Amino acid sequence: MNLAHYFDDSEALPIPYGLGKDASLFGKLSKAKTLNSFTFDCNSLVIFGVCESRNSNNPSAAKSPDCIRKYLYALSGASIKKKLIDLGNLKQTATPADAYMATRDIVAYLTSKGATVIVLGGTQEITWPVYQGIAENNKQVNISIIDHNIDFGNNDGDFSSTCFANKFLGEESDALFSLNFIGYQGYFVNSLHLKQLQQKHHDHYRLGYVRSSMAEIEPTLRDTDILSFDMGCIKQSDSPGKVYPSPNGFYSEEVCQLARFAGLSNRVKVFGLFELSTSNDINGQSCHLAAQIIWHFIDASNQQKPIPLHDNENEGVKKFYINSPIPNIDLIFLHNTVSDTWWIEIPKSKKYPSYILACSYNDYKRASNGEIPDRWLHAIKKLT
Repeated sequence: MNLAHYFDDSEALPIPYGLGKDASLFGKLSKAKTLNSFTFDCNSLVIFGVCESRNSNNPSAAKSPDCIRKYLYALSGASIKKKLIDLGNLKQTATPADAYMATRDIVAYLTSKGATVIVLGGTQEITWPVYQGIAENNKQVNISIIDHNIDFGNNDGDFSSTCFANKFLGEESDALFSLNFIGYQGYFVNSLHLKQLQQKHHDHYRLGYVRSSMAEIEPTLRDTDILSFDMGCIKQSDSPGKVYPSPNGFYSEEVCQLARFAGLSNRVKVFGLFELSTSNDINGQSCHLAAQIIWHFIDASNQQKPIPLHDNENEGVKKFYINSPIPNIDLIFLHNTVSDTWWIEIPKSKKYPSYILACSYNDYKRASNGEIPDRWLHAIKKLT
């Protein structure tokens, strides 16, 4: 792939009141004049912007990639160990469909090399071509969408930033395994859409639950391949740069924590941040917050640890067998004592080999008390 055919270099520079080049992320950034001189591998973090907003009512989102970069570049680069590469912004295309196709191809290429990709949107329907790119080389893809709404629209066949999620519900291939909606607010969501998710054995977590149970959301993000983040999920007082301002939502510290969970995961392949309305962004507050969200993802990515998933006490992994209420089935848990993470093993079936699922310590405690963890039940229904 000739990446130079796809990108324009970003001319964004760090804000003058940030850290100097020697201490900032900007000083650790690679921005080559010849894109094809880059080599990508599992030690690469790759940023690119998609200035696409034509299928939305948020036209100023197209300006957000460079607005975010100004603040991101000025933040600390002290933790950067991996290669950090900024490819620039996707060239303007004749139609949105062309932009989606290009995004799909770029994501497929970069992730096939092992790179982790950070997509600066743009609007959130870009999540679909990102998924298509991942699905070209992977099966059992897990997607998590952090949003105040569930963008199913009216099931009228339209494709836009407010109804792109219909594409996932209609996905018939075995590429899509799990679709998780995190932080939705009940008064914005059609209950029929929740029933549709339940019928497909996908998960949805209301805002109040997430805020009170961050430790229960961490395994979901640890098991995610694609994290799609809508800036509209943040309360207006913390982030005014949105099309539909709301007094309720996540606090800024909470979304940074969620981004950190994703960054620590060895599985996340793409982190996409979308729906920042620059025209409504007072004093650049939302752009600054978006930059800090991305910084937390990058910082955590540079602190990842290998997570062996076989029972080997020399590598800090212990296996626990628990009798379940289901006849002839034991619940098998793995505890990685180095990273203090818990996992549960799904027994093999005719359709799939055994499957290791991220879980929480509370799942282990519930199983010890004779309960079946919901994560295990949902996975069994999908795998059999």
